[in-house]
Amino acid sequence: MLNVAFIRSVGHFKWFSRYSRLQFRKRLLKVDSRLRLPTGTWMVIPRHSASAGEAYVTNGDIDWGSESLLTRFADVNHDFLDIGAHVGYYSAYLSSRVRRVYAFEPDPRNLPSLRNNASLAGNVEVIDIAISSKDGTATLHQGGGAETSSLIPNQALSSSMSVKVATVDTFVAERPEINVSVVKIDAEENDIEILRGMQNLVVRDQPLILTECGYTEESRQLCADWNYRIFGYTRDRSTMKVAFREFTSPEEESLWYKMLFLVPSHLCPTFSQLVS
Repeated sequence: MLNVAFIRSVGHFKWFSRYSRLQFRKRLLKVDSRLRLPTGTWMVIPRHSASAGEAYVTNGDIDWGSESLLTRFADVNHDFLDIGAHVGYYSAYLSSRVRRVYAFEPDPRNLPSLRNNASLAGNVEVIDIAISSKDGTATLHQGGGAETSSLIPNQALSSSMSVKVATVDTFVAERPEINVSVVKIDAEENDIEILRGMQNLVVRDQPLILTECGYTEESRQLCADWNYRIFGYTRDRSTMKVAFREFTSPEEESLWYKMLFLVPSHLCPTFSQLVS
């Protein structure tokens, strides 16, 4: 079924031309596609991945500009944690702008494509574990598409497997050379647990965090404890116009957004200037 909102957000002509090209390669030629991302890095778009296909259709703008903005605050002398790396879209996107990328992905169905894209980038290390608020093992619930796997039980996810789990703080403590400037988290409803497991990193490095955690009482309280503020791109459902704003009120939970920036105090003046 066609996603009408997605087509409107991309633009009808752009969507048709790029979607047709992608489907021709995927269904008739039965080959993967390649995409040169806005940062200059190439990535392979595996033909089995719906979300990676969105990267191709939008030409590297799945999250309404969040990718580009996150890149602005990357540092070639610091590292990037890509938590929920899937096939490596964000890892590839930022790889040329950071010292090293640590790409965390527990679903074995994603690992061949992720490792392929990591090899193209050259400075991406694939970590095949899940990240959460505790160390140990957990159940990864899997659906028909590998992009929907989650540690959170869901009736729509039909199969499961046991995976190793660690917190960000445990992982970083074992690698003292890591110095993090930016983090991306997209873990299918488990983002808040991941955030809870990175308290030490937040205190030490004060990274900029892009997450799909949602604007909730839990995320607001966590940011208040950290002295972080919340910003993000929103889209008007009628005009499809994108705007950048700071989230400050519980009433804003109903806004249409995809990813949120959790912003440390030293970056807040810059982010405030970006508000539409």
